[in-house]
Amino acid sequence: MFTNVAEAAKLIGTEITCPDGIKSLTDLINWFTCTLMNAVVPLLFALAIAGFIYGIIKYFLSADNEEQKKAGKNFMIWGIVAIFVMVSIWGLVGILSGTFLSGSPNTGGVIPTLQIQK
Repeated sequence: MFTNVAEAAKLIGTEITCPDGIKSLTDLINWFTCTLMNAVVPLLFALAIAGFIYGIIKYFLSADNEEQKKAGKNFMIWGIVAIFVMVSIWGLVGILSGTFLSGSPNTGGVIPTLQIQK
């Protein structure tokens, strides 16, 4: 299972190739997936990180106002929750696609070992 998570982590930063034209339902689904993965997902990550940073700034700049500090803390918490949920879903999709959609059995990654010199 841990090797599947590592394999899913390799997909972060890779770009999905979009179909040139939409000729069938499969091309439409591929185009939608391409648009989602290349445009919407990075935008959501950016918004979650921006919300977290906004919460940090709001928390530290309003040291005298408890309501503003609480609002800043809420932004930080929800920003972290959003980032965690998105990364978890991304890993789960990688695990499921590696398990069910691969043409060959999932062999997983290479497990790192420690070389002890004598």
